[in-house]
Amino acid sequence: MGFFRRGFWQKLVIYLTVVLQFGLLVWLLVVWFTDNLNGPAAFVFLFVSIVLNFLFGIMIVLGDSESSYKISWLFIVGMLPILGPLLYVLFAHKYRTKKQKKYFHDYFSIVSKAERNEDVDLLAKERSFSGYRVARYLEEATDAVLYKKSELSYFPFGEDMFPKMLEDLKKAKHYIFIEYFIITPGKMWDEILSILKEKVKEGVDVRVIWDDVGNIASTPVLYDKELEKFGIKARVYGKIRPFIDVRYSQRDHRKIMVIDGYIAYTGGVNLADEYINIKNRFGVWKDNAIRVEGEAVYGYTLLFLATWNTNFDPKNVIDYDYYRPITYLPKEDKYLKNDTLVLPYGDVPYADHPAGEGAYLSLINNASSYVYIMTPYLILTEKVISSLVMAALSGIDVRIITPGIPDKKTVYQLTRSYYGVLLKAGVKIYEFKEGFIHAKTFLSDDMVSTVGTI
Repeated sequence: MGFFRRGFWQKLVIYLTVVLQFGLLVWLLVVWFTDNLNGPAAFVFLFVSIVLNFLFGIMIVLGDSESSYKISWLFIVGMLPILGPLLYVLFAHKYRTKKQKKYFHDYFSIVSKAERNEDVDLLAKERSFSGYRVARYLEEATDAVLYKKSELSYFPFGEDMFPKMLEDLKKAKHYIFIEYFIITPGKMWDEILSILKEKVKEGVDVRVIWDDVGNIASTPVLYDKELEKFGIKARVYGKIRPFIDVRYSQRDHRKIMVIDGYIAYTGGVNLADEYINIKNRFGVWKDNAIRVEGEAVYGYTLLFLATWNTNFDPKNVIDYDYYRPITYLPKEDKYLKNDTLVLPYGDVPYADHPAGEGAYLSLINNASSYVYIMTPYLILTEKVISSLVMAALSGIDVRIITPGIPDKKTVYQLTRSYYGVLLKAGVKIYEFKEGFIHAKTFLSDDMVSTVGTI
């Protein structure tokens, strides 16, 4: 029955708390302006607010977030008895429904588990124990798959990647999947869009997903409808619908492009001019990206299809064989002798285990020589701080690069607030003075690396 679904009572308490507090505020204002305010009225308002905030606080404490995260929200709710709960509902609370989990399981995890290859896992274990640990965690936590027979190309800047991306798009024959947090009209996107329009005319299946919050100030309203006119299947993830869907914290921060099943792009680069240093916002925009070619691309295909189907077409039954790399790989299998190991993975708001944090903790804790980190925002949990400090004190060479010119000054101050405890333990921290670091990269022991969006 609907009343006993997981999360129902939590949602009910949260919504009632917010509604009742706003109701009390309206009542108090009416009493005030009608000159009927008296001691009992103010006392009732204060007493009910305290009770409601107490109930709301219990909901926060019983959540599965970090202790420091809970303390911050308890402080906000306590100091802002009406606005605090509303902010929590809008930006912090994660809703997990059985329906969401079922869709994700049906459209992704079953296929992923069937794709696993024990020989590849054994190869990872023989080559790098720390790499194997990271891969094993991601396989179990996110149903990701470790692939061989793949090639990687690394681009240290967005402008290094862009020409190759355009070249690959022009060669597309079957399908193009694009899923990005930010897609902003400008030179970069306009060149891509021009190719997409031509590819649609050639019969290529072109699909595009972007996040509503990520594009709220840059992409025209109803831009998805405009792209549909060209035959492009466009969808907006997490459309902002005030008072209907308040899950503003659940965003699609991915950057994925898949071309014909055997070429994929990912990394920190969004599809906007600042990411290729055409538009100067904060000095040099230091980002990175990787180009994946071969069997590992199927992992990115599955990530895209999982997002597409669970959010926009849940009743559709996917023919996974149609999207396999083997369907469109060139006749000469140049990847047969390539033993590069690649594991595409993603995170979802209703996952039981955090993909990004878990992978990073595993990488730090299993390092034997060094850990190098590049990040735009050094906002650390207690677990990550503890792991970095322990690694540095154990003799591991831990280095972190952060921006010299921030895009958000408040976040920049928060980033710097973590310097003290890390420097004291022996962690080396460098700031990129030429501009803003947007790359999210970990590198360890010349054997394991992550390049992504977390």
